[in-house]
Amino acid sequence: MLGVLIISHGDLAAGLLNAAEMIMGAQEQVRAEGLQPEMSPESFGETLRAAVKELDSGDGVLVLADLFGGSPANTAAYLLHEEFNVDVVTGVSLPMLLEVLTARMGKDLADVADLCATAAGQGVQKLSDVFSGNN
Repeated sequence: MLGVLIISHGDLAAGLLNAAEMIMGAQEQVRAEGLQPEMSPESFGETLRAAVKELDSGDGVLVLADLFGGSPANTAAYLLHEEFNVDVVTGVSLPMLLEVLTARMGKDLADVADLCATAAGQGVQKLSDVFSGNN
């Protein structure tokens, strides 16, 4: 099974995981890590490396980061150049996370990473348009 590592500034990652587990139940091979103000990028990088090693059962790890260009995503980008089977997708949202958790069984890392953009786009709806039929 594909491992999932959710990363963010502060406690957002933990909140997303909590919400996903409220909807889907407890999840295996999923971890949330937040960059806290007292952490250096180097110590956060070590935390990410340890998490990837823990989560990878052979199918790889998808890292879901909160913000493109932010310190958590930039730190995770270094994992792409190391000897890990990882991919990093930014802009994590609850719809994206739910799609990943649903699809990660039996699909490879690249396929699940590709699903993220679709899930993210479908998760954004202007409800006044939805209810008026203008979508």
